[in-house]
Amino acid sequence: MTTDAARTQRTAWWLFAPPALLAALRWGLQWQAERHPGPPAWRLSPLPPPQATALDLFLPWLAALAAVLVAAALLALLARRRGAAAVRRVLLGAWVLACLAGCAALGLHAANLQGLQAQPPAQAQVLGSRARAPHLHSTGGTELVLRIEGVPAPQQVLIDAPEAAAWANGQRLELQRAQGRWYGHYATGWRLIMAP
Repeated sequence: MTTDAARTQRTAWWLFAPPALLAALRWGLQWQAERHPGPPAWRLSPLPPPQATALDLFLPWLAALAAVLVAAALLALLARRRGAAAVRRVLLGAWVLACLAGCAALGLHAANLQGLQAQPPAQAQVLGSRARAPHLHSTGGTELVLRIEGVPAPQQVLIDAPEAAAWANGQRLELQRAQGRWYGHYATGWRLIMAP
């Protein structure tokens, strides 16, 4: 095998093996979750503040664009000083690190959900709801905005249980909650208290 063919084969391995590992880990975690399902858990997240400006909404996108532009300028400088081979090595290293970070995030998320710690139930009131269609990253369901007793900001949660679609504004619930092993708060169940 010639040196160029060996280099091409090695590059192909570095390009395709990390995402294959990521896909295999994702499949393995889904298979494990189907074999040993845990309790249902729907992520609670604070509703963005109503006085958010356009800059607040676009700031993450602007920061990402600035990071991409800085990275491109650094790669162009590296190409001018060290050549294209150095740029390829840096890009390949970044690709592998990104795939490994994805694997770590999948594993951390699964372990976080396996270590749910129950919290005392809390009274909650539905402030609003809307249907969300399923897509690649979610099964869809009903997105609810809840005011939870003892929590300062309204919380939003996407629940895929069909009965959540019938809840109207003002519906009161007793919400069972849990905290993830390391991060996040989750709704794990509910009991209807009264109709609006």
